[in-house]
Amino acid sequence: MLDKVKKYSVGIWALKGCADRFVPGGYEGEYFSTEEAIRKVAKIEAIKAVEFASTDFDDSPEKISSLLKENNLGLAGILVNTFSSKWKLGSLSNQDEDLRNEAIEEVRRTVKISDELGCDDITLWLGSDGFDYPFQVDYQKQLTLLLETIGKLAEEFPNKRFALEYKLKEPRKYLFVSSAMKALWLTKKLGKDNVGVLVDFGHALMSKENPAEVICILGEEKKLFGIHLNDAYREWDDDLVVGSVNLWDTLEFIYYLDKIGYEGWLSFDIFPFRMDGSRAVELCVKSTDNLIRLAEKIDKEKLVKAQSSLRADNSLAVVQEILKV
Repeated sequence: MLDKVKKYSVGIWALKGCADRFVPGGYEGEYFSTEEAIRKVAKIEAIKAVEFASTDFDDSPEKISSLLKENNLGLAGILVNTFSSKWKLGSLSNQDEDLRNEAIEEVRRTVKISDELGCDDITLWLGSDGFDYPFQVDYQKQLTLLLETIGKLAEEFPNKRFALEYKLKEPRKYLFVSSAMKALWLTKKLGKDNVGVLVDFGHALMSKENPAEVICILGEEKKLFGIHLNDAYREWDDDLVVGSVNLWDTLEFIYYLDKIGYEGWLSFDIFPFRMDGSRAVELCVKSTDNLIRLAEKIDKEKLVKAQSSLRADNSLAVVQEILKV
């Protein structure tokens, strides 16, 4: 039933060592190279692909390609770095034409790398495009620039899929692409088939969304371009092990991924600050496998009937049957 959903990738950053502003040197006392991280991923049997950020290419794309082939790993996508100190006041929406053009060049550089690695999925997480204070920016001007820039990139690279990964906040207090519906609105305004939305489970929780509802809407609009799976306490981008906090929400999310026919990667986007990275990814795999098995136990016919009554007690009774031991 859920075989197509069980397609696991991982963000390479989960295996490279994690730091925060309190321990900038990293909690493991060292950082690992991309090559070391790839070899770590290869030891986790269920992971079949990795995701990179454009800053992860400390070796040439040719060497990375060779390493991926050597370790039987695919490439699920590349995230463009548009959030460095250079673009602290914005990247693709920056009113400074030179800085905006430099951000565009970073996208082009990432696309070139993706060509060399045989990958067509580019993620745009615009963490610096937003604002921190009232009256800081001209919203109309900024959104117009954002639409124009993304539109031009989509036209320049029609064979690439650009996924807008939305997030409510961080590093800016407010991001322009802050919710699923805002991201969808941008894609609809652009009208480009190769621009869609990437749903990060934790980001959806931060935006006070129901992740399962979100993917149903995006799936209906043919704009669901990717999934980042993790968990969070709903107030921040905690990037915790899958299913460790919001078990029922994650189960519902997986159930509806199958229902809408999603066939893309489930990419684990976690930051295991005080946990061994490999162990954390293994726990994500185990948790997701278990939740898939639980989702398979849900009686679909009974659930559809219960949902038609619109009564929560009827639906809960059906779903809770899977907990019988």
